[in-house]
Amino acid sequence: MPSKTKLIKIILLFGAVYFFIASLAHFFGWTLFPFYDGALYSPYHDTLLALCDLIFCLIFLTVAKDPIKNNDTLLVIKVALVLTIIFNIGIIWKINFAALGSTQKLFQTKIETALAIIMLASLILFRPKNKN
Repeated sequence: MPSKTKLIKIILLFGAVYFFIASLAHFFGWTLFPFYDGALYSPYHDTLLALCDLIFCLIFLTVAKDPIKNNDTLLVIKVALVLTIIFNIGIIWKINFAALGSTQKLFQTKIETALAIIMLASLILFRPKNKN
């Protein structure tokens, strides 16, 4: 079995790929996933989301190089995932996607929330030990 550090690196690289693909989808308005609903595409907002996704991609790649050395930034990633989960739950409860004409967006948000929970749990479960 791979070491915890190796597993963290794999998880972070998976996250980087996910955010890179998301940035392309947001920037170009692509329908890459079966649950993606283009009805809510907005060039202004989706371009900003693409930028945020690219920043997350870069952070994940940076931490993946050496998760032990970058443990502080790994903690920031965990906090960001917690915030993502909280905000997505708020979106699920607050937004009436049917009224917006985008019923598939609710399913997409639930999937994204589940993925964030899985990633957070994985990062906690396989957290590397400090060198100290």
